[in-house]
Amino acid sequence: MLFDAHSHLDLMREEERNLALSGAKTAGIMKIISCSTSFASNEKNLELAKNNPEILPAIGLYPLDAMDLTPLELDKAFYFFNAEISKATAVGEVGLDYKYAVKKEDQKKQEDIFSRFIELSKESKKPLIIHSRYAQSQVLKMLEESNAKKALLHSFVDSEKLMKKAAEKEYFVSVGLNVLENENIQKNILAFPLNNLLFETDSPIRFSGEKAMPAKIKLIAQKVAELKSLSLKEVEDQQEKNFKKLFF
Repeated sequence: MLFDAHSHLDLMREEERNLALSGAKTAGIMKIISCSTSFASNEKNLELAKNNPEILPAIGLYPLDAMDLTPLELDKAFYFFNAEISKATAVGEVGLDYKYAVKKEDQKKQEDIFSRFIELSKESKKPLIIHSRYAQSQVLKMLEESNAKKALLHSFVDSEKLMKKAAEKEYFVSVGLNVLENENIQKNILAFPLNNLLFETDSPIRFSGEKAMPAKIKLIAQKVAELKSLSLKEVEDQQEKNFKKLFF
C-alpha cells in the first residue's frame, strides 16, 4: 500500500478533488494527509476528513500565513488548535521560511510560533509536518533543543548532510516528484535509509506542467525502488510501516 504524506486537498475545487480521490484509489493510495495553511484551510480539512476516510487532516499555520497574524489572532488560533487537535492526524504545515522572512525580527516571530507548534505536537502526541525553506539547519536545531520526537520534514531532500542528521534523530523525510528528474535528489535518496523516507505530492502544485495529484505517488515509489535496486513491493511495504509508525 502507498500513502501521500503531504498534500493540500482543501485547495482544490470539489470536482477536481473528487477526481483526485478516485484516481488515488485506483492507484492504490490508501491515505492522504491534507495539510492546513490558514484559518479557512484548517476548517476545510477537518470538514473533508469527516466524509472522506482516506483523507487525514493536519492542522496548523503555514509560516508565512502565521507571520501576518497579530498576537491576539495567534492566541485565538492556538485556542482552536488545542480544542480540535484530537480530530487531527498531525500538526502541519508549520515551520520556518527564511526565503521571505529575511529580517531578524521576522525570523524570531516565526521561531516563536514554531516553538508553540512543537509544544502542541508534544502535548498531543501528534507528529509535526514541517516546512523549512532556507531554514533547514535552524529547524533541526529547534527540534533537537525541544526534544521533539515525531516529525516529518517536508521536501527535505537537498542536503545529504542534513538528511543524515535528520535520520540520526529518527525523523522522517518526504520526497516528491522532483526525484524523477533531479539527479542531486536522486543521489541523496539513494544514500538515505528507506525506513526514514515517506512520499508526498504537495498536491495540487504543478510539476512539469501538470498538477501533482496523489495518484502520482506510484511514480515516486517506482523511482525509489529503481534507485535502491528493490522491488516495488519492498518499497510499498516499508512505506506502510513508516506511515503507520509516524502517524498512528
